[in-house]
Amino acid sequence: MIQIPPPLSLAERDRRWQLARRLMREERLDALIVYGDREAAAPAAFAPDCYFTNDRPGSLVLFVGEDAPLVFTFASMMVADHIQAAMRGDLQWLAPEQLRVGKTGRDAGAYLASRGLAGARVGIIGLEPYPPFYFDGALPCRTMEGLAGALAQAEFVPVYRAFFALASVKSEEELGLIRYAAHIGEAMSETLRATARPGVSEAELVAAVTSTCFSMGGYTAEILLGSGPEYVGWGPPAWQYRSQRPRVLREGDVVLSEIFALYGMMETQHQAAVAVGEVHPDILRAAAVARECYEQGLRALHAGNTFGAVVDAMERPLLEAGGWHVHPLIHSINPYGPVGFGTAPGIECLPEAGRYTQLQRLPTVARELELKPGMCFAFEPNCAFGRHVANVGGTVIVGDTAGVELNQNSTRLMQARW
Repeated sequence: MIQIPPPLSLAERDRRWQLARRLMREERLDALIVYGDREAAAPAAFAPDCYFTNDRPGSLVLFVGEDAPLVFTFASMMVADHIQAAMRGDLQWLAPEQLRVGKTGRDAGAYLASRGLAGARVGIIGLEPYPPFYFDGALPCRTMEGLAGALAQAEFVPVYRAFFALASVKSEEELGLIRYAAHIGEAMSETLRATARPGVSEAELVAAVTSTCFSMGGYTAEILLGSGPEYVGWGPPAWQYRSQRPRVLREGDVVLSEIFALYGMMETQHQAAVAVGEVHPDILRAAAVARECYEQGLRALHAGNTFGAVVDAMERPLLEAGGWHVHPLIHSINPYGPVGFGTAPGIECLPEAGRYTQLQRLPTVARELELKPGMCFAFEPNCAFGRHVANVGGTVIVGDTAGVELNQNSTRLMQARW
């Protein structure tokens, strides 16, 4: 039984703050601005602020020289939370003097100007594309306008890629959080299998899986899920955004899901698929191909290899089988960065896709990235034949000679029992 990890230490805080200062030295920065999107912006939250604060999401973090970072938060509620945590005796990384209300470019820019940095070289984490949602960057235009207005002579430099190179190799404390998140995700996947049966609605599935996560002290904001004898979509259940009844499972369905399990803002992902009774043979065939893609990826995810080589290895069985795929085969997590779509056909190969006037294939990002031990990736190989899709996968850590699996049950097509 995996035990709940202890709180992150002050040594881990100091390691991360020194990482920020190393980034500033290597990129020749006078200041570093770290933008964090609002809390509960999931999946794929943009929350590098939490990496440096170990606190409530949704702030703008500012590093200047060797000073302790300042945190510009969205509202006084975070201050109230900080006071309450001190009253409880929680281990906190931030002192009261570091917290300021005013998450705007105007406020952050005014502070930098007061420090004589009006013409400084300022690095920003938040300007660069951040798939799968922030293709124009996460930093709002108005925030950037406020910074530029206060620092008219400054040079603003996007530095997310440099941040990723340093932060993607996880410490032992961070790996402990990731292993526990994977433990939660494993239990969530088993709950999906145990709950799925004819007569159960998709809403009941989501409720059961979510309950498992929270009961174990984890966090999840969304579950991607769909079901049917054939299913080609990928995203949250349609009844969560469209006024319609949740679908009720029938024998012969497949349930496809992507489960997000977080602990201490460290995330694992689990591609849990469940066969409800006897499913179409093409689903079984697709699941077998997806499993082979997974195994090829495990062999290739070792130190010294490149991300592009892993993508090539993972998509080889898919290409040989003549299948198509609906979402990436692999991408990094903690933090997000490289994304591997490969070259296999996508949804455009379906006859129904012909009526859509603009379908753009998404490219593989960061093929040249060299893998290092401790990097964290979500494996999500998927394969489709016609309208029959199967996906499997889980969270894998880069090892010295091969990938290190953190979970088992969602890496194969699971079978419902009732």
